[in-house]
Amino acid sequence: MKRLFAAALVFTLGLPGWAADPPPPPPDDEAQARPMPSEFGYYEQCFGTPQPAPGGRFGIGIYGEVPISGGGRSEGPTIPSVSGGKDDKAWLIVAVVAVAVLPIVVYAIDTPAPRIVMQRFRCPTFSMELLGGAENGRGFNGDGSYGMVSTRFGFAVGHVATDFQYDAAPNLIHAFNTHLIIRPDPRAHVEGGFAIGYRRMVVNGFVEDGLELGVPHRYALWRDGLRTLSLDLRPMLLLGSRVEPSLEAAFLFPLGDVLQLRAGGRVYTFTGDLLWGLSAGLALTL
Repeated sequence: MKRLFAAALVFTLGLPGWAADPPPPPPDDEAQARPMPSEFGYYEQCFGTPQPAPGGRFGIGIYGEVPISGGGRSEGPTIPSVSGGKDDKAWLIVAVVAVAVLPIVVYAIDTPAPRIVMQRFRCPTFSMELLGGAENGRGFNGDGSYGMVSTRFGFAVGHVATDFQYDAAPNLIHAFNTHLIIRPDPRAHVEGGFAIGYRRMVVNGFVEDGLELGVPHRYALWRDGLRTLSLDLRPMLLLGSRVEPSLEAAFLFPLGDVLQLRAGGRVYTFTGDLLWGLSAGLALTL
């Protein structure tokens, strides 16, 4: 009897433990090692390699930089005219306005930007370009063409960007400009902003400067992570004693995650004369 009572007591005390659910399996090592987006620190978010969301292979990130264009005020004797006259300038103004309006239309119908684009947009971005090329020198520096070099620096974070550019060429030709760029949220295939700033160009004692306005923007043609093949367009208008348009276009070919080859050209006016040039170089974005 005592043995039966003891067995019943042991069965009763052990029943809750037997009826309990088995313990959950240990967490997967890969899932445990992979942090959630909110767990990334400042360095990983802004200077590490962003991770694109599934299916979000298209996007674009830009930095603020604006080309040198013709200016408004002339000091000293008049530079001889070598262009087609007012008709060429009128057509260039029409082209600048059209290129400036196009990204607004694309922005309105484009899809939201993937996470990799928004991550780069919100974080500080530093950029530098080293360019070299040749431009039509007639009316500037005598007949024919002349070589030129250009350096561009930019900084951007969120909705605000700034840039500075300096150009140099033979025989006392140099120019610089600086701008403040207000940027809306990027879209999947287009990103840009409204630029306002100052530009000054000096050619053998002739000076043009004034307020410069424009819509620098970029279209993503192909993207794989941070590697992007894109088309960069910069329509600008210089407002001084006259209106001087400029339009720059260039393709950017990815050489790595942060290094690109830039190749393109620009057309612009100086004291009303139509001029053009080609350039190429390297662009570094961190």
